[in-house]
Formats: sequence, C-alpha cells, structure tokens
Amino acid sequence: MSMMDVNLIDVALGKKPASLVIKNGILINVHTKETYPADVAIFGDRIATVSDLPEGIVGKETRVIDACGQYLAPGFIDAHIHVESSMLTYTEFVKMVLPRGTTVVATDLMEVTIVSGIDGMKEILKEASTLPVSLYYPVPSFMEDESELQTTGSVLRPEMIEELLDLPEAVGLAEVLVPPILAGSPVSAHILEEAAKRGKTAEGHAPALAKSALNAYASAGIRSDHEAGTAAEALGKLRAGLRVLMREGAAAADLDECLKIITECSVDSRHCAMISDDIDAYYIHKNGHMDYKIRRAVEAGVDPLTAIQMVTINPAESLKIDDCHGSIAPGKIADIVFLTSLESMEIGSVVAKGELAAESGKLLKSIPSPAYGAVLKNTVKLHKKVEPEDLLISLPGKNKARVRVIGASKTSLLTEALEAEMNVSNGFLRPDPSRDLLSIACVERYGKSGSVGKAFIKGFGLKSGALATSVGHDHHNLTAVGADPGDMALALNRIAEMDGGLAVAEGGKIMAEIPLPICGLLSPSGGEEVAERQGKMYEILRRMGNDMPSPFMTLSFITLIFIPAYGITDRGLLDVSQFTIVDPVIHAE
Repeated sequence: MSMMDVNLIDVALGKKPASLVIKNGILINVHTKETYPADVAIFGDRIATVSDLPEGIVGKETRVIDACGQYLAPGFIDAHIHVESSMLTYTEFVKMVLPRGTTVVATDLMEVTIVSGIDGMKEILKEASTLPVSLYYPVPSFMEDESELQTTGSVLRPEMIEELLDLPEAVGLAEVLVPPILAGSPVSAHILEEAAKRGKTAEGHAPALAKSALNAYASAGIRSDHEAGTAAEALGKLRAGLRVLMREGAAAADLDECLKIITECSVDSRHCAMISDDIDAYYIHKNGHMDYKIRRAVEAGVDPLTAIQMVTINPAESLKIDDCHGSIAPGKIADIVFLTSLESMEIGSVVAKGELAAESGKLLKSIPSPAYGAVLKNTVKLHKKVEPEDLLISLPGKNKARVRVIGASKTSLLTEALEAEMNVSNGFLRPDPSRDLLSIACVERYGKSGSVGKAFIKGFGLKSGALATSVGHDHHNLTAVGADPGDMALALNRIAEMDGGLAVAEGGKIMAEIPLPICGLLSPSGGEEVAERQGKMYEILRRMGNDMPSPFMTLSFITLIFIPAYGITDRGLLDVSQFTIVDPVIHAE
C-alpha cells in the first residue's frame, strides 16, 4: 500500500467531505464472515471509513448512492488468468468482466511475451494502467530458450526476470515448474531467491503432484497451485501448505471436484480460491466470470459468504495484495459489488477504483480502444505456403504402422498416451475419422525453421474437415487437427493470411474464421462480437462431429510441453514424462 494518506484520515474524522458515500447497504465483511447494515465513505479511489460515518462527511460535491438494502461485496479477484485466452484485448476483456463484478486480475501476459517479447508485454501493462480493472503481473518463470523442443518468438532469461520483478505491477513469479525444482536447478533457486528478497510470491504449477515430490516442491517456498484436478490432490496440496486455486476454465473444469474438500471433508476454506486460468469470450458471454464461479460454488453446497471469500480476501492474500484489495475496509481500494441477493448472486452496480462503473450489466462510461504499436502486429511469418503432404507422416515402402496417439479430453487438460494400428496409403499415414484417429500438425510461424510437428490425436471426433489456430501454449505456432489434410492446409494458410486467428475448413472451403491480428492471439473486436462468432464456429464443429465444450481451448493446450502425457510442437510429438521428442511411429512394416 502507498504511504499514509492524510485525506483518508480527515474524511474518516469528518474534517473533509467524501467524494462518494454509499448508504443503506448490507456489508459482507470477509474478515469476520458476517453481514450487517453499513454505510461506506470513499475519497478518490480509496475507502476512508465503514459504518461509523461522522457528520460533515457529505459535502456539496459528494456523490451519494442509496444501496437500498443491497449487499456490498468486495470486488472480485481472478488470481490466475491468462487474459490472452479470452482472445480479446485487455480493454475489451475489461468491458466484458467489469459489469460482472471483476475488479482485479493477476495475469502473467506470457502469451503476448512469447510472441512479441518484453516490449509487447509492456504495451499491455501501459494499456491496463488506465483501466478500471486492476492488473497485477506475476512474472513468467520459465520462458527459457526451448529451441530443441519448440520454436518461440522470444525468450525470457533469468536476468530479465529479475528486471521484471521490479516492475510496480509485479507480484511475484508465475507458474514455477516442478521438474527444475526437484532437480535442484540453480536457475530456479536464483529466481526464487530474487522474488523472496522483494517480498513477492512464487505461484506454482504442479499437475498430479503428491507425496514426497509435493513436499519437496513446497519446501522451495511455493505459495499456491492451480492444477489440482481431484479432491484428493487438492487436499494434499492444502495440507502441504499450498494455497489451492480451484480452476474452472473453458477446457479444464476442476471446480466441482475440488470443492468437495470443503463440502465433504469440511476443511477450512481460507486458503482456497477460485480462478479461471483460461476462458474465452464465448465462455464469459455464456456463463460470466467470477460471479459464475460463486454461483457454482453455492450450488455445490458452499456457504455464500465462504464462496465470496474465495474470490476476494483469499486470492488477495495469496497474491499478497490484501493491503489494497479483497475487502471493504478503511484504506483499501474502493472496489465494491452490489448484490441483490446472496442466493442468486445477481449483480447490480459495480464501483471500481472509487467510481460507479457499471449498473445492471452495463458499463456507465465508454472505454476507448487502444492503439497498438508495430511490435504486436504482423507476427505470423510462414516459411512457405502449407501443402497437405507437409502435414502427413511419410512412410514410403511400408504397408502398416503402430503409432502413438494423443488422447484428448473434453474437460481436462491432461492427455492420455494411446496407441493404434494404421494402414499406410500411397506412402503416407492418413487420418482415419471412422476410428476418431485424426491428424494433428504444428507449423512453425515465426519465419525461423519452417519445421512441422506431426502426430495423431483421438477425442476431437471430426468426421470431416479441420480446425486450426494460432493460439498454442506455450509457443503459439500454428496447429491444426483434421479428418482431411487438404482442409487442414487450407485452414492453416487462411490463418497466415489473417495474421493469426481461428479457422474451420470443410470440403475445400473456409466455413468460419475469427481474425486475431494482435500477436496472432487477440481480436480488436468487442467481446460480444467475438463470442457470437465463436458460437457459430462451435455449431459448425458440432455438425462435423466435435462435441467438446471448447475445442479451440482444448487444442491450444495439446501444444503445451508441461502437461502429461503428450504435447505437440513444431519440433514434433513430446513425451512429457521424458521431456523429449518421440517418434509418432512406434514401428512400421
């Protein structure tokens, strides 16, 4: 928090009028987990006093809002979200989530950084500094040069991480990986020490970690983890002293399972929070943001005040920003959400940074679109036009082969390591949609090597056509899945023409597309427009055989080299447990 503000003291003592007074509210006190009638006085962007309003606090210029008995909750916090997954600029993301009660997000901006480097990332920080939803920046902890495993647009070296930890928005390290910690990596030890010296956090990334390995990982000073997929995993991490950030994203739905540690095991929830990780515009349009997670928790049997703690004071403490956020209390930033009832969690007005910002789901002020510099544009540079044969595995002189197959899931980011027997046709292994054995290919997009990783995947269900995207964690090369290599090539080439985006092709035609010209990740269009286009795209994909709730989000994580069992990059199929590229063909004859 900033130094002592004499203005707040004077307002609290009645020596100076407030800029905004909220009367007749029912305060949700997340410190004590109780509700009671209260008024709130605000000066500038801070809360001056709660309940005990002295005479003289309302002056000629003071705005007075009558809450009419509505509940007053602290602004909602998403302690772990990759805002780029919304496919919106930060400005358009804010326009979608602010009326839904979100006033703080923590995002590492790693996707933009991977493509456009630190200069691109700093443009987003600059944009965010003027907006009503506060952005906090956990610094990416693992953007080393992964050139043997994948091609990226930029890298982040340890000395750069030190520099970024000193940014005013920086709260600590993001997603500290397990393998280097357990291997005693000197680089990991160094950056953890640098974060600790600055009093900042070390956020975790530990899928399926348990027992002695979990204890070893936690001993390095890791503060939280967002990867728990089962109640047992969540409980183990909580018992090891980690704060459990329960994920409910578009492609990873862990919340119902993780909430069981509260509803069935009756553990203390104060070190539990709810987070998004990755949600897109369609998800926000359809469900909401943190408001949706609160409702889901209440439906699962969590006490409403506990659920509100899990998106306010709990994540604020996890991020070490509770001196400014997470509660309605003197000295805190004035982020306040009006709730008409605790049962429905229906949101009325939203105050952000001391100003009435939204009412009944609508913004009260227009927010201008940002003008981005060249560093964030023209980032898709294919070596050459993609041909269908570029995407197929060549086996000249062979008749059949046993292959490794990525097993994709509708609701989890984890994949299975499957195998299948396939026939060779005219020297190539081709997709077999009758068995849901589709081709997957990842094409280098930075104009460096022109490399193409190829494999097979099960779970997408396409009977025809293909889908492709320029969003692929953590390298953001172009990736396509398809029943037909011609449609895969068509979709990939269309994405290159759009300088990034999503595309669906069938029968030699582009059936739907969404341009993402900012880093190949973000659309300058409004959130509702992007959501509408996504919805139509999903309808087409369902007709083609895909029944995933968020197929593009799922595909964007098939490319991640840190989530078991298999990932794919432009360098090939990666066995996550061995952390090495493996041949997709086991044997051929």
